[in-house]
Formats: sequence, C-alpha cells, structure tokens
Amino acid sequence: MWLPEWDDFVAIINDKVKPALGCTEPVSTALAAAHATRLLGCQPERLDILVSGNLLKNGMGVGIPGSGAIGLPIAAALGSICGDPAQGLES
Repeated sequence: MWLPEWDDFVAIINDKVKPALGCTEPVSTALAAAHATRLLGCQPERLDILVSGNLLKNGMGVGIPGSGAIGLPIAAALGSICGDPAQGLES
C-alpha cells in the first residue's frame, strides 16, 4: 500500500544517497582532501585528516587502485593532488 508521505521519503533518499565507486572509506577521504585543496586554492604542503574510528578501521587496509598502496593516507594524498570534488564519490 503506497502512502502519499512515502513520496517525501523517496525524494529525501534520492537526494541524499549518492553513487560511489569502490570502497567508500578511502573515496570519502580523498573527496574531503580534494574539497579542502580546492577551497585552499593551492596544493597544501601537509594534510591532517581526522576520521572516525570506524572509517579508520574499514579504510586502512583497502588497496587504492593504480597506486600499489593501501590505506587512507594515500587516498588523501591522491585526492588532494588529482581529485575532482565535482565528481563526488565517483572520482
């Protein structure tokens, strides 16, 4: 049974749920670094990335495609250097 209020719920879900490629923990870290670099207006010399314990636990062992490395530090560095914040979680 479809309720009229469900249209509002579906609209909220469609607005908030975004597609992502791969494991979202390193991608979200890279996206944050890409946004920060864009807002800064230049390449930072250093990144301090603070994440929740769960994001850290789930993201530290993830391989980063094309880099030969694993973990959030490389994800943040790559996000800062070559990430496109306009791509969202698909960059």
